[in-house]
Amino acid sequence: MKDIIAIIGAGNMGAAFYRGMREHMMRVRLNVCDRNREKLEGLDADHAYTDPAKAIANTDVVLLAVKPQSATELLAYLSGGLAGRLVISVMAGVSLDSMKSMTRSAAVIRAMPNLPAREGRGLTGWIASSGVTAKQRALARELFLAVGREIEVDDETMMDAITALSGSGPAYFCLIAELLASKAIKEGFTEAQAALIARETLIGSAMLLDSNSETPSHLRAAVASKGGTTEAALRALGESGLDAIFFDAIDRAIARSRELNI
Repeated sequence: MKDIIAIIGAGNMGAAFYRGMREHMMRVRLNVCDRNREKLEGLDADHAYTDPAKAIANTDVVLLAVKPQSATELLAYLSGGLAGRLVISVMAGVSLDSMKSMTRSAAVIRAMPNLPAREGRGLTGWIASSGVTAKQRALARELFLAVGREIEVDDETMMDAITALSGSGPAYFCLIAELLASKAIKEGFTEAQAALIARETLIGSAMLLDSNSETPSHLRAAVASKGGTTEAALRALGESGLDAIFFDAIDRAIARSRELNI
């Protein structure tokens, strides 16, 4: 008999998980639910619902991929229908204790994926409550691997750090792309040329890092010839205190994540 997994919410994350599981977990049946019919039509799902109560019927696992501010209304509507099921939440800032209270389930997992999950290259940090069985934990890990890689933590406070590092990380990467393109335009390149410079430089560098066993510091040193242009640029970044600025930004993101926890 197939495991049945319900995905509640077909936005960026819900859709990413649906596509990833459809490709890599063909042994499971996937129910996907969203109030927006256009989102469901875009997924071409075999089992699509606009009513979450119908979507979770007879399921083994429920993945909550809705906005945190929608959680109270949604879970009140389901009125205890999640009790006894494994509930996986990708809602930012919703603690395990809050999830157990709102869902009335002892088996809950709090997870933080990131946007590259849309391309099957996401990273999901997660933590399970004590009520999650070994079998459920293995199924959850398989689910996360369907959209990339995963890191299980054993201290819930680390979820704030993974949120700031990995969850927000794609925004930092894209900011560098924006800055490269902006500087290229100032140096006389067209917008199209500037976009190409930024995109291909960063994508190529990411692919190099992905396919190479060398550390980032070794690859950086390979680019920075002694007395060359790269060394001059890196020296300027060091003198400007880039490390301290970047670490402070991460610290602020961690602090904000803690403020938003419920």
